[in-house]
Amino acid sequence: MKYWQRIMYHPQYSPISDYTAQEPLPNTFTLLSWNLQKVDFSLFQPRSIEQLLKIEEAHILSLQEARVTENQNTFFGLPFVMAPNIETQNNIYGVLTASAYQQKVHRQVLTSKRELGVATHKPAIITQHMMADQQLLTHINIHAINFVPHYVFKKELQLLLHQLETIKGPMILSGDFNTWNKTRLASLMHCTHRLKLNKVEYPDIRPIKTLNRQPLDHIFYRDLTLEHSKALRVPHISDHNPIIARFTTTI
Repeated sequence: MKYWQRIMYHPQYSPISDYTAQEPLPNTFTLLSWNLQKVDFSLFQPRSIEQLLKIEEAHILSLQEARVTENQNTFFGLPFVMAPNIETQNNIYGVLTASAYQQKVHRQVLTSKRELGVATHKPAIITQHMMADQQLLTHINIHAINFVPHYVFKKELQLLLHQLETIKGPMILSGDFNTWNKTRLASLMHCTHRLKLNKVEYPDIRPIKTLNRQPLDHIFYRDLTLEHSKALRVPHISDHNPIIARFTTTI
């Protein structure tokens, strides 16, 4: 069987770690969002992401284009949940949220449309995380659809928005939004405004992946206090760079 015949663009298997922690997120916690460009990180296991990037603890990892095997039970040594969009004979790819703290899957999402030319749906995963103050944080990890007319991009954002509008309380939306022009960015900002989300800004935006001078990766939040943000430069690993935000629960 030829390689392309073994690719599934609507995967039948969704890797989710057997073990999930029971400890809630601390009062101050950090989220890291990063498109991994389908890099095989098995060589880095069991090295933590903190060791790899030389950073302080990241409590939630929001990863796009993550690559795992069917039997893999941790990512960077952490329990994870995943919404895949590509499955091959040996690997599964998609968005992956990992954490050493309590989390559960709320919903796995695939876009209704496929990308032109590459035939892939794009994934998102909605997870819920218990916080130290007993509030429930909703996190959405997304890799937005690309290579489609703008009206399709906008419609897919609206479909995801519809699933989020009834969710109350703290929320973080993070990922690779493929906002490579001002029109796409405006549609994204319209959706985040309807969700009452604030955009994380960075002291130095130069490391953030751009196309046509427009940033592709973003973090948005509500009902939390932003304490610190940073964009790292690690070009030797992926064509995207990690973005980091540290939050404190708002009582």
